[in-house]
Amino acid sequence: MHAYESRTTRALAVALVITASFFVIELVGGFLTNSLALQTDAFHMLTDALALAYALVAARIAQRPVTLKKTYGYYRVEILSAFLNGILLWAVVLFIFYEAFQRIQRPAGVQSQDMLVIAVLGLVANGAVAATLSRSRNESLNIRGAFLHVVADILGSLGAISAGLIMLFTGWYQADPIASVLIGVLVFYSSGKLVRDSVNVLLEGVPPHIDVSALEHRILGLGGVKNVHDLHVWSIADAKMCCMSSHVVVEKGTDGRKLITNLISILKEEFGIEHTTIQLEDEDYPKAANEH
Repeated sequence: MHAYESRTTRALAVALVITASFFVIELVGGFLTNSLALQTDAFHMLTDALALAYALVAARIAQRPVTLKKTYGYYRVEILSAFLNGILLWAVVLFIFYEAFQRIQRPAGVQSQDMLVIAVLGLVANGAVAATLSRSRNESLNIRGAFLHVVADILGSLGAISAGLIMLFTGWYQADPIASVLIGVLVFYSSGKLVRDSVNVLLEGVPPHIDVSALEHRILGLGGVKNVHDLHVWSIADAKMCCMSSHVVVEKGTDGRKLITNLISILKEEFGIEHTTIQLEDEDYPKAANEH
């Protein structure tokens, strides 16, 4: 685990340096060439840099040990970072749309050749960042959020290159803002799942890989189990600390120690649930008012 965390923070740090450096290059180039596509892509790279900074800080905080006041540790900081990254992407999209519609109504000349060179360099930089993060992108929502920012920037660079080629050969300057709108749509779509997944974790929803109905039937199928109620499944982070609590009604004479040992093994091996709280009860066991 520590080796993975060290590799993740190192990858985020490298990606942050590349992205922040090229933000400056692309922003200056966008103003010098009067290209909205380059300027919006540059500001998108700024949000990438912020997103990578959030992700790097969150990854470091998440490595802190469990304490008496934070009994689950700091894993959920990564989820908060992923959620903020998704919202930040939406804010960027609104900015892109506003600027693009202004340019569509009042087309402005663009130095297409210079813009094209900078856009190609941007594509190379974004590709390098994506390659740096690609190995860790499925390990947490935090890294996935940073990776999605970079993927959206790759699409932005491709859009800017396309617009540059069109303007270079046709002189149709509205291609620049139209490319910006298309980039914005792609960015909005790519960030939607990130926001939904992070909200699901924050609301302690069931992890997407777990079927609660199948889980309940699996428990009911064990010998000595008569009923299951007050069953809850949630996770502290996207890929860490999947938890379950439940009340299991058992037949009289059932070996409780053996049953719980069997349940812990099944829950971990078949459902990926590592943290369990199981209360064994007789049929006449009292229930709290809010149990279900």
